[in-house]
Amino acid sequence: MNGKLKYRLELVLEIILMVFIFLDNFLLFISVFLPLRPDTYSNIAYLDLVTCALLIFGYWVQHRRTGPQESYLKKNWNGILAVIPFYFLGLILLGIDEASPILKILALIKVVTLLMAARQVGKAVDRFVTKSRLVYGFAFFVVVLVFCSVMFFLIEHGVNPEVTTFEDSIWYVVQTITTVGYGDVVPITSWGRVVGIIAMVSAIGISSLLTAATTSSLMDKLREDREKIVQKSVEYVAKIDDTVNDLESQMAKEDDVKGIKTEINEIKSEITEIKNMLREIKE
Repeated sequence: MNGKLKYRLELVLEIILMVFIFLDNFLLFISVFLPLRPDTYSNIAYLDLVTCALLIFGYWVQHRRTGPQESYLKKNWNGILAVIPFYFLGLILLGIDEASPILKILALIKVVTLLMAARQVGKAVDRFVTKSRLVYGFAFFVVVLVFCSVMFFLIEHGVNPEVTTFEDSIWYVVQTITTVGYGDVVPITSWGRVVGIIAMVSAIGISSLLTAATTSSLMDKLREDREKIVQKSVEYVAKIDDTVNDLESQMAKEDDVKGIKTEINEIKSEITEIKNMLREIKE
């Protein structure tokens, strides 16, 4: 398989895996501290099961790239905990109550191990996000989403009939940040409106950060490609220059070579100009 195609397929797989890990991690975290509908817990359990299956596949792909199995397991010991679907085993198979302290502790452990697993199976995505500085926009989005959702729930719950569970709160914040605004959930308190304003203003900042990071990443890529082309051109010109020098030294032994030497000098002069131009472009 072509190297670039293989890299792109692995990158797509890692992106899909990162999306599932983020959603699973976020939902597991809020399920520990905030009230959710019973059917939401079941949906989280099934999502966690799918994420575990994808993680197993991701670890298998990474294992094929590395050395012996024992050394890989020692370096990625947390993967054993990350691929265990605690919610599915507890809620669906064993019928444990979602308020069980043991289940919540296991969920928190799963959150930590998932964060570690994301760095291990999503190395290409991690490098791209770090290099492109998308991590700042993404982190800002997560902070705004969590902060505004929690604050809106605490302020509007018990006062606003449309906000009965945390799902209602996060639904309002998501549609506010994305500027969709269906209008099915609206704040009725002054502080609730303040939270809405914070989400609206933050959406502008998130959009600006993501746009700037994406543009910077594209410019860096274009700059790298340009430098590679210039470097290859400089090397090619240097090779031609060496060939001309060799030819000149050989012809120096002949008698009637004045005209040819004049042409060679002209070629060398042009090559020197090209090299200077390429160096200016590179700088």
